[in-house]
Formats: sequence, structure tokens, C-alpha cells
Amino acid sequence: MRSFLNAVVFTVAVVGFFIYVCMYVTGLSGGGGGGGATGVSPEAGEKIFWGDGQCHTCHRIGTSGSATRGPDQEGLAARAEERAKETGLGSGLEYMVESIVNPSSHVVEGFDDIMPKVYDPPIMLDREKILAVLTYLQTLGGEPDIDAVAKFKDKIPEASKTKVVPWVPPIEVDPKEGEAVFFDETRDVTCSKCHVLNGKGSKVGPDLTGIGAVQTPQYLIESVLKPSDVIVKGFETMYLMTNDGMAYNGLLVSQDEEEVVLMVDEDGVMAEYVFYPDEIAQMQKQDVSIMPGNLSEMLTTKEFYGIISFLLSQK
Repeated sequence: MRSFLNAVVFTVAVVGFFIYVCMYVTGLSGGGGGGGATGVSPEAGEKIFWGDGQCHTCHRIGTSGSATRGPDQEGLAARAEERAKETGLGSGLEYMVESIVNPSSHVVEGFDDIMPKVYDPPIMLDREKILAVLTYLQTLGGEPDIDAVAKFKDKIPEASKTKVVPWVPPIEVDPKEGEAVFFDETRDVTCSKCHVLNGKGSKVGPDLTGIGAVQTPQYLIESVLKPSDVIVKGFETMYLMTNDGMAYNGLLVSQDEEEVVLMVDEDGVMAEYVFYPDEIAQMQKQDVSIMPGNLSEMLTTKEFYGIISFLLSQK
């Protein structure tokens, strides 16, 4: 009888342990409850990349998305391996982990050091979500390895517990009034003539869709008041002089061996100019943004803070 009871107890223990292992593995791989879209998995990471993580506001993946603030992530896994060798890191995965934990440590040449720490406000991703994003990034030119990602768990900070205090403008404003100013095309200079937001506007400057989820009030205020301090990659201005002495300042749309295309402001209307190499006498990149530097003089205080409030509401 005692032998039988011992056998039963042992069997129950084994079955219980097996169930625990299955639940743990399922949770780690994101296979439970959400059809592979929860926990640590490429599927969950993809949703976070295009959703809560706001990664898509700065990065595109090949033809998916249109953000240009950060590098195109197409083929990232393969490129990460190359950069890991260049920087003395053990693997491409370690390079990607460091790039998320401390974005300033690996700024890709040609881009600005503007990537936020996604575990801090305003994004505040928890550790599991960051691990999920990493497994998704592994699929961009490679194969996902959830076990390898899990080994970096302790290197990834937990989401900040800092209480986020809502920004309060110095005067009372209505975001809806700021929206009206943003899209008011009756003005000589209006934001929507150069910026797209939620598919509306003109794509001369950076797309501002979802900007409130990734940037702080201070960043937005300084970007409006001092637009030339940080010029987003892909939106540099160019000075060009033709052989007949005509000078142009405009946004560099494209440049190759056959032609240079500039977007030039013609009395508030943006027009494209095409120049061929044999007609260009001089061309030089400028440190001045195409965005007007005197917007503070063109807007009332209420209009200015209304626009900032409206942009911060874009999550």
C-alpha cells in the first residue's frame, strides 16, 4: 500500500512539474492566451514595434512605414552582426540590446542622437515588451532565438516607476484650437504645409504622426523655437548655385549622379526644382533648417502653446 501511495505521489509530482515547464515555455514564447501575440515572441514584438513601442515613428522597415528619423531596419539582424564585430561585442544581439538600453552608445553614422530610452517616459516599455521587440528585430535578416534573448533579461532595465506628471502650459489652451492653427492653410506659414499628421498635410518636413508618444514637451517647444538646433536626418537643407548665378536654398529631396532635386519655398508654396550636374556651379549643405526660425513672432502665445498641446495629444 505504501509503495502504491509513493508511486502516486511521485507521478503527481512529475506531472505537476511537467505542467509548470509547459506553462513557463508557453509564456516565454508568447504561445498562450493571445495566439502568439503576447509574452516574448516575434509576433508580440512586431505588434509592439508598430504600436506601444512607437518604434515606427522613427524607423521604417523596407517599404513598410515612412519614418526617416532613424535607420531603416530592413536586414537589421545581419547588419548588427557586422557592427558587433566592429565594436568588439560578442554578437549582433548584444549590439541590439545595447542600442536599446543605451541608445547613445551606437549612433549610426548619418543620424542624430535622438532615440529615447524606451523604458523611460513617455514610452515606458516594460522588460518583457523590450525582449519581445528584440525577438522581432532578430527576424529582420535572421532567425529569432528566444533563449538567447532571454539571457539578456537582467541587462534590460524595468520600466521607469517615475510618476509622469502631465504637462501644463503656462496659460490655458485648448488642443483643438491648436489643431485648427496647425492645419490653417489661410496663414502665410502653417505647420501642415510642411508636416503630415495622421495622413493629413504635406510631407516636406518630418511626419509628426504619434509624436506625443515619443517626445517630451521640452523637445517640441525647442524644435519650434530653435528648428536649426536639431535637423532630422533626411530633411537637411542645401545651398545651390547654378552656372548662370542663380542661387537656391531648399530641402534636399534626392541626389544621384543624374540629378539633384530640391524643394524650395516660393512665397509660402513649396516647389520642386530639378538640377542637372552640368548646370551646377556650387552646392553645399546648410546648418539651417528649412523651418522658419521666427515662428514665435508669427504666432500668439496662445496659438504657440495650443499647437504644443495638440502635438502632445498625438499618441
